[in-house]
Amino acid sequence: MEEKVLVAYATKYGSTKEIAEKIGQTLTESGLAVEVAAVGKVADIAQYKAIVAGSGIYIGQWRKDAVKFILDNEKVLSEKPVWFFSSGPTSYNDDTGYTDNAKLPKKLFEVVERIKPRDIAVFKGFVDPKKVDGLSKWIIKRIHVNEADNPEKGIGDYRDWDNITNWAKTITLSLGKSEF
Repeated sequence: MEEKVLVAYATKYGSTKEIAEKIGQTLTESGLAVEVAAVGKVADIAQYKAIVAGSGIYIGQWRKDAVKFILDNEKVLSEKPVWFFSSGPTSYNDDTGYTDNAKLPKKLFEVVERIKPRDIAVFKGFVDPKKVDGLSKWIIKRIHVNEADNPEKGIGDYRDWDNITNWAKTITLSLGKSEF
């Protein structure tokens, strides 16, 4: 039985799941056996040869289930090749510093330092005004980002699929696969 790579994700509205699925697709196309699953549905990560884990960012924090996944699995994660990703910034302007601060929540810094991931990526996200809850709409309005007065910032799909695919390809190369 071939060992699999786990791509685990935590999402609120589905955008991070779609990013995880794209990463999984890219890894599969390179010849790796891959399982893509929500972090809460993964029972035993010891069975996987490598782990890619990510979370959507909300108010500067990872989803609670993603934080729990990392804390509960720290020992096993520190023994395997691991990559982390965050999804969420939606501004065209990367000079805000938000991207640097979005890599991981502060409460995970020490744990992740012990895990020693091969890489940590931050991908732009997607704010779908039809899906966001009242709190999210309020936050967007409070920071003066909404469809009417600033359509190029905040609302919309800012995911860069080429960037996501290229990052996943670096994982395949690191794991000894290169057929694309």
